[in-house]
This record gives sequence, structure tokens and C-alpha cells, in this order.
Amino acid sequence: MVARGLGHLSLPIAIIPHPVGDSDPALIMRKGIDVAAECIRMLTTPNDELDAEFRTAKYPLPPASVPK
Repeated sequence: MVARGLGHLSLPIAIIPHPVGDSDPALIMRKGIDVAAECIRMLTTPNDELDAEFRTAKYPLPPASVPK
């Protein structure tokens, strides 16, 4: 409710890949750079643009985390 009062009508969520899946330090570094860039984008993008992008976003669980 506080977020809506401040003009945040949606909840942007950054999907962050787990670095353990890769053993190559260069790939891990690339993931970190990409995550940082996405966080900066979310923090600097106007609310109305983020709302349009994330208002109907769905965040399904990865297949490996769902019991079979």
C-alpha cells in the first residue's frame, strides 16, 4: 500500500541466475554485470514505464524447484 501511495503501481522483480551453475569465472562475472545493469535500469526508469512493463508480469518457479 505504501508503494502505491508513492506512485509505484507494480512490483518490478529482477530475476537473478544462480552463479553456481557455471564454473567459468568469466560467465559468473558476466551474470553479475547483467544483474547490476538490470538493477540500475529498474532504479532509474520512470514509474509509469516500469508499471507498463511489470503490471502483468508472471514469475513462475523454475522447473528444478517444483517437486514432481
